[in-house]
Amino acid sequence: MTKYEKKSFIQIFLAYFISVGLFIIILGYLYFTQHKTFILQKTAMDMHQFILKLKQSDFDYSKIGYRYEMVDFIKVKKQLPIKKDGVYYKAFTNNLIVYIDAPLVDKQISKLKIYVLSIQFALLLIFALISYFLAKRSLVPMIEAFNHLDNFTKDLIHDLNTPVTSILLNTKMLKKEANENSIKKINRIENSAKNISSLYANLEILLNGTKLSKGEFNLSDIIEDLISEYKIIYPNIEFKYNKQNIIIYSNSIAIKRILDNIISNACKYSSKEKPYINIEFKNNILYIKDNGKGIKYPKKIFQRNYKEDDNGYGIGMHIVYKLCSDLNHYINIQSIQHEGTCVSIEF
Repeated sequence: MTKYEKKSFIQIFLAYFISVGLFIIILGYLYFTQHKTFILQKTAMDMHQFILKLKQSDFDYSKIGYRYEMVDFIKVKKQLPIKKDGVYYKAFTNNLIVYIDAPLVDKQISKLKIYVLSIQFALLLIFALISYFLAKRSLVPMIEAFNHLDNFTKDLIHDLNTPVTSILLNTKMLKKEANENSIKKINRIENSAKNISSLYANLEILLNGTKLSKGEFNLSDIIEDLISEYKIIYPNIEFKYNKQNIIIYSNSIAIKRILDNIISNACKYSSKEKPYINIEFKNNILYIKDNGKGIKYPKKIFQRNYKEDDNGYGIGMHIVYKLCSDLNHYINIQSIQHEGTCVSIEF
């Protein structure tokens, strides 16, 4: 099962099990209270029989666990025997109270309680198994629909990648023969093609959902490659990075995707006057800072499909957060509107 299938299975299972479980618990409680009342009613009848035998024997009759007390006056109430100080008692006449040792009655109530709890446990276990199979059966059509949609999307994305790669290769060839005015137009085409290529890479990660393997690599190589690519697309932006040897333990493909999304956003929303992107690594934390337009709601930036304007697709930073979570890297964003944004990743 995938993570989403497990989540759906648990929700369906709990919906079945909790609803039936509550019904079983309520029925068990009602059954217990009703039969406890029957036990107390039988105790009251036994007390009454004890009184009759007392009167027949001229108060010379005795029974283990039973005793009586003569009082001046007590108000007789139509009620079940009451437990107090280790005995159950009930007044039958204005001057006669009958007592019975509590263990004699409590033993019957305890047996009833154990019986009810045993039945409830057995029923809950049976309905847990039934809920499990019902949840599994309920998932089958949903899984089939998701698999069909997933395969269709993967095929579509794969077919999308071929023309994008062709466009990028041809723009490189055209640049060799083009004049200065044409190169600007080709750069715009190349920029759009790279945006589509970036979207393809994001969607591929989002759909695969496979566990990421880790290994050692030089983070600086990825940073330098990305800076070289974005310098061509955004020649007006100043990239500040002091080259250093940064060996980290992570997934190189995922880290490249993370940094590509962050740097791409920093470039897209860069300042119009003297834009810069400063990349710095210290104390095992990578900082990517820009002086762009900033983010209005930084806390929402990792939400899927969230975007603050019409640019982008709203999945880039969601994928960044997802990959960081899968790799156990802590990511944080601090942003002030019209001043800039700082993204930090702790390795």
